[in-house]
Amino acid sequence: MKICLLGASFNTGNLGVSALAESSIKVILHRWPDAEIILLGSGYAPQQQRLLLLQKEVCVRTVPVRFSKNIFLPYHFLWFVLYGLITKILPTSRLKNGLVNRNPYFKAVYETDIVMDITGGDSFSDIYGFRRFFIGFLCKWLVIFLGKKLILLPQTYGPFKNSLSKAMARYVVNRAILVYSRDRVGVEDVKNLLNIHTQNGKVRFAPDVAFVLDCRKPVDFDKSFLSRTGRDITVVGINISGLLFNGGYNRNNMFGLRTDYRELVCAIIEMLLRDDSVVVVLVAHVFPQSDCEVESDMDACSKVYQMIGEKYKGRIFPAEGKYDQNEIKYIIGRCDFFIGSRMHSCIAALSQGIPAVGLAYSKKFRGVFQTVGMERFAVDMRQPTQEEILSIVNSAFENRLSTAAHLRDVIAELQNTVLDVLKGICC
Repeated sequence: MKICLLGASFNTGNLGVSALAESSIKVILHRWPDAEIILLGSGYAPQQQRLLLLQKEVCVRTVPVRFSKNIFLPYHFLWFVLYGLITKILPTSRLKNGLVNRNPYFKAVYETDIVMDITGGDSFSDIYGFRRFFIGFLCKWLVIFLGKKLILLPQTYGPFKNSLSKAMARYVVNRAILVYSRDRVGVEDVKNLLNIHTQNGKVRFAPDVAFVLDCRKPVDFDKSFLSRTGRDITVVGINISGLLFNGGYNRNNMFGLRTDYRELVCAIIEMLLRDDSVVVVLVAHVFPQSDCEVESDMDACSKVYQMIGEKYKGRIFPAEGKYDQNEIKYIIGRCDFFIGSRMHSCIAALSQGIPAVGLAYSKKFRGVFQTVGMERFAVDMRQPTQEEILSIVNSAFENRLSTAAHLRDVIAELQNTVLDVLKGICC
């Protein structure tokens, strides 16, 4: 089996995207242990990624799909389209193969058996801007144009702000052979998009694949914050989103939050620290590759630490260091309670039985929390007041032990469901 994975990457600096990439590969290899997997549309240059999955080392190739001004790059989008057009015109297999062999990047896509797409988990939407959605659409259109079978892995669909985005989404979903939604409401959203009102088997629910991500102890773990805490301490991890901290890409409350996010984060920390047994760990989950302050969780954590760290000296610790998706999950797993504004930081907690509250800016949180019976702790910050959010966080903290017991009962079965999501699919 040769499989292309689209909409997944290890080089965005967003550990949620990296978690989806690794977990998707794990799910594919669980179904087809000897599959050759290529990350399509990932990065700026071809490379290889080595992973330790299912007790063996796996080498995954990356084939970029570029939209840059340098159209002479052999992996530019236009070359893929041109080669695709010519292969449709050439009359014999010999001529087709001769052309295909001229471009190893096109060949990798041309010879693939199936393409699976996860769109970064939540980017099958124009919520982050039309340009980002359009580029993702073009990559999907390309594999459809080349006649490849397309499976949409568990992700969020919508919202769509304009009719053009919705029409483009409908085009893709119509042509996919299987469509998985990572929340049950999303199944109905896709059916409405396609005007389907019966169970046709094409649109299915499956939990977020990141629930099966492995954790790994960081090399420098003994030097980290947890080595300074004692057994009688309650460790609360708080993930602070740089994107929300800076008001979104337009820096003007892009997502329409009802309360000031900076004030809310500080208020939550101060409320929790009223309990003398609590220490707070500030956890970043996005480390942008470029100088992109608006996205940087690390920068946001640093600023919060500067704002109130001195007041609570010895009780607030930034999780210093740049970790990968497996290492940050290990650190989150050492917490007793977790609050996250990046959804996959919350999944890292929930999947390890750690009670969590999601501070949401979109619909995606509630559906994912619902898969483990925790929807009441997915707080949509576009609706409640700061006082109401504080009350929910406090209630979740006080009931963390019963929540942990509940998670222990459901997580193992959910993880088995994720690993078997491709069971029975023959391509």
